[in-house]
Amino acid sequence: MRRIHSFSIGVLATSLACAPPPDLPGAGGGADLDVAQLDRESPGGACGHPSAGDAGYGVGVGQRLANNGELALVDCEGGDIELADFFCERDDGVFNRGIFINIGAGWCAPCQEETLELPPLYDEFHPRGIEFVQVLFQDWNAQAPTKQFCSDWRDGDWVAADGAEVDADTRLRFPVVMDQYFEWTAGYLADPASATPMNILVDANGNIRWKLEGQKPDLAVLRSQFELVIGDPYAPPQ
Repeated sequence: MRRIHSFSIGVLATSLACAPPPDLPGAGGGADLDVAQLDRESPGGACGHPSAGDAGYGVGVGQRLANNGELALVDCEGGDIELADFFCERDDGVFNRGIFINIGAGWCAPCQEETLELPPLYDEFHPRGIEFVQVLFQDWNAQAPTKQFCSDWRDGDWVAADGAEVDADTRLRFPVVMDQYFEWTAGYLADPASATPMNILVDANGNIRWKLEGQKPDLAVLRSQFELVIGDPYAPPQ
């Protein structure tokens, strides 16, 4: 039995060596990333954060996702996280073709519901080069998230009935990070019409290719968006 709260209201920042991109099994059509088509702000082959490009950094489709830089994102253990890390080689030797970013809060019921649907999608698309990153900016009571809250969320303790063992499939295997000072997230929720959950899909060059806010995405639509980025991870054309 699972319960969902109804309140009203990872990859660490380390130096990663760059090597020629490996094959991505199941990616279809040219499985290798073409390093010549990767736009990076600083030297380093496929590593580093993408430059601003022609459209500049921003939060809208067609713009480029800005690195969090000095804005502190931390993992559930308190380790610093930068978005640039996800544009480097992964521990499994794969370079991401896209990054799916889910922004949410503990009190947000649609965020909770969507989170339960993400593990199977991660298992399906992470081997094909889609990284998943969840950013939490508040806890169950709309307070700043803590390491304990983050760990409970990541490990699925909140979805099990009291005293029941947590299903292993509920535990999140992708990076869960916190915006404890509401600095990074504020840029995405600055518009009064903005709402959580917010879902953003960027390609290997940091282009925001798809965005949905205020509702769970239709899983068929989300899968189709993943496929588009896997098939063309460099758009707009370089």
